[in-house]
Amino acid sequence: MTTRARSAVVRCLLVALVAACGGPVPPWPTPPPDALALEIRVSARKVHLLEPVLVQLDLYRRNDVEVEFAPAVDPADFLVDKVSLPETAFGDGRWQHTLLTLRPVRGPADLVLPSFVARAKDGASAASTPEQTITVLSSLVDQGAAIEAPGAPFPPPSRLPWWIAGAAGLLLLGALGFVAWRRRRRAVPHREAVALPPHVKAQRALARLRTAPRGTSAQVAGFYVEVSDVLRTYLEERFGLRAPERTTEEFLRDLEAGDQLAREHRAELERFLSQCDLVKFAAATPGEPEHLATFALAEAFVATTAGDRAATEVPA
Repeated sequence: MTTRARSAVVRCLLVALVAACGGPVPPWPTPPPDALALEIRVSARKVHLLEPVLVQLDLYRRNDVEVEFAPAVDPADFLVDKVSLPETAFGDGRWQHTLLTLRPVRGPADLVLPSFVARAKDGASAASTPEQTITVLSSLVDQGAAIEAPGAPFPPPSRLPWWIAGAAGLLLLGALGFVAWRRRRRAVPHREAVALPPHVKAQRALARLRTAPRGTSAQVAGFYVEVSDVLRTYLEERFGLRAPERTTEEFLRDLEAGDQLAREHRAELERFLSQCDLVKFAAATPGEPEHLATFALAEAFVATTAGDRAATEVPA
């Protein structure tokens, strides 16, 4: 359990204990006359390391006074669990009980609890407690004869680790031998990899480009170059056309002798490639509607010319 979790459990137990005991009572029989009052009670003045010390702080304020009060101790001296109960009406003011559970982590030594101070937010009044000294005793006090003499400074080394290492080595060798034997007896054929169809590759590439930034001229040019490359690669893989190595005019001329399905979409291809060429070579800067229209042309062409969508199997 972590330190934070342990502290939370301790706080819950303290709250439950206070509730089970009927709750604390104010240290004053009647409301104090001052606007602010602060009292402290410490359960023990001499403790051992990590032995808990309960510090109870009781704060009274008049109803018209807003207070700043955050009791804290040096974490180098104590581990602290704090529980603050809700304020309760007390006369013409409010009373709040705070319980600190301190566990000293340094000693033997005299550890000093600081003066806890409560201040009115308007600076008109304040209340404080005196410093408290807690003596942390040595854990060896009164142990005297019960302390055992130390053993031999250099006890003989145990042979158990060597036996354990030897047994582990034998088990490892046996496991490796068994695995090799199983592989020789039952060779598993390699599974064949399935290549993605051209239209799937193109659609995935276009989907990545859909949200590509197009805020600057350089970004617009890069967008059109990438969309054009996706479509030209698709044409080469789908129809065997050498689109990536051809200019638009050369490609359209070769298209006339190519696949019938591709020829049916010559007009769309010409419009798409011409738009890309204007951006790449003529430094044109179309607007967002033109971007979307060009992108839609590429998507529509891939979708309508996908043809046989079955994947082609290739060796792994």
